[in-house]
Amino acid sequence: MRRLAFALIALASILLIAMPAAADFALEIYGNANQDDTIDWDDVKFVQGIINGSNNATELADANYDGIIDDKDIAQIELIMQGKEKNLTITQYLKTSKELVITKKPVTVTIPIKSIAALSGTYGPYMLCALGDNDKIVAVLSGAMERGEIKDLIDDKSVVGTSNDDWDMEKILKIKPDIVLGYASFDLSEQRKILEASGIALVQMNFNRPETYKNEVRIIGWLLGKQERAEKLINFEQEHMDFIKERTENLSREEMPRVYAETYRDYRYGGSSSSIGLSVGPCGGIDIFEQVGVSTDIDPEEVISKDPQVIIHMTAENYISDSGYNAINSSQIEKRIADIENRTGWDHIDAVKDGKVYIITSDAASIHPSIFQTYVAKWLHPELFKDLDPVAVHEEWLQKFLGIKYKGVFAYPLL
Repeated sequence: MRRLAFALIALASILLIAMPAAADFALEIYGNANQDDTIDWDDVKFVQGIINGSNNATELADANYDGIIDDKDIAQIELIMQGKEKNLTITQYLKTSKELVITKKPVTVTIPIKSIAALSGTYGPYMLCALGDNDKIVAVLSGAMERGEIKDLIDDKSVVGTSNDDWDMEKILKIKPDIVLGYASFDLSEQRKILEASGIALVQMNFNRPETYKNEVRIIGWLLGKQERAEKLINFEQEHMDFIKERTENLSREEMPRVYAETYRDYRYGGSSSSIGLSVGPCGGIDIFEQVGVSTDIDPEEVISKDPQVIIHMTAENYISDSGYNAINSSQIEKRIADIENRTGWDHIDAVKDGKVYIITSDAASIHPSIFQTYVAKWLHPELFKDLDPVAVHEEWLQKFLGIKYKGVFAYPLL
């Protein structure tokens, strides 16, 4: 048997890389040798070509992640295709707010996964519920227990922490889940050491980022044997994102309204990486602080001078308690809008004069950013999206993936 020594880079636990664009993502599972969106016979043929010398080696061709590309990798790919693999090695892209680079870190997970400590805020347990695997959740963070859409699905789970990087490790080790699911945007290296010493894999993913959504959802689908369900989630996002893009991509700058995107607190710009910051441009608007980029406090006089035509304030339940799925009415949100409109000097701003001050909850984004953007697109271009009903889109997602009815107040006022 001819063996090909794979580059040592495949054995490295950490690689410093530039983040690929969303469109560049292949299915980042070792075994996807030809780097498309699935693992199939084409990958077997590709690995055979590497062994024979007719194909160049790829990192993902090392299906069993042992640093060598040989017939054992073909055997692993065939097991994956049959759903009989004993483990899968996946790629994680890790980046904390303090780091300038993204760390590419493979992790090997034992299959099948029977129990999960879903500790990536609300998004981890939310995604598992959407995939129909809430029965595999054995532990969550306290905040997830208050998330209205999934509360009834996780009310029997253990609480093992209060924040995304503050976990009760002793309790987690006692529960001993097959994997711990955490955010990719937190430094969990110390927790990883403790977990791995006990034979527990730490998988870090972000399900709330449009640019990585397809990759992360597809991978978790393969890990859980829920590929078909994962593709339905991906297709829903793509369908609605494409719908918005088709109607806004050819707008001239003169046709785009100027938008002030405020996040949570008074005069706090959300930044280009926030849910609202990621939505203004794709929904056909001009972010008046697009050159600032990062989340920061803003001089209110500067907002007045830039005269936005639309103001969108993003909130959450810890800022406006009567908001989101659990909201009983819109009175608190209406008061918040009035407070914004009554800020000193803001009566001269076009958005205030024209009654275009809106509030949206971060819950509208969650693991379905297309819904958040549907609300925003409707506000920015009501005529262009006259036939679009954001609530209907939101309701469709909730019924299709969680089996629940739409209720509460996620965005206000609705047009």
